[in-house]
Amino acid sequence: MTDDIKLEIDWRKELLARLKGPLDVLQRKADREELKRLDRAKTLSLYESVDEAHEAYGYGEITWAEYEAIRARFDGTDGEETMTPVEAALEELHDFVRRLHLQVRDLEWSALPDDEKDRIQASNEAYRAELQARKNA
Repeated sequence: MTDDIKLEIDWRKELLARLKGPLDVLQRKADREELKRLDRAKTLSLYESVDEAHEAYGYGEITWAEYEAIRARFDGTDGEETMTPVEAALEELHDFVRRLHLQVRDLEWSALPDDEKDRIQASNEAYRAELQARKNA
């Protein structure tokens, strides 16, 4: 393995290690937001009609946005769910981390000697053939 490839692998691994903290924080925030959304959806589903929800809005038990959500549910138009900023950031960070993992794997593969690559590929082919034989049996 050349020093250039080793550097490429090492800085990606370092970045992956440093991103674990922010990724965990975003995941916890996204999980909390999802729980809040599910709790609110459960509360809103208590209303059995648009009139009942309208009355609850009139008494200040729910907001206008919540009333609109209830009305949309009864109209059959509530299938769209929007992403929160935290969920969008989490998804983007997951994609970035996944790309870094793939780059590390590709760099490590390219750094292997050709005979080692051939041995691994032959082993993988033998394993696939064995699985196919089991499946066909």
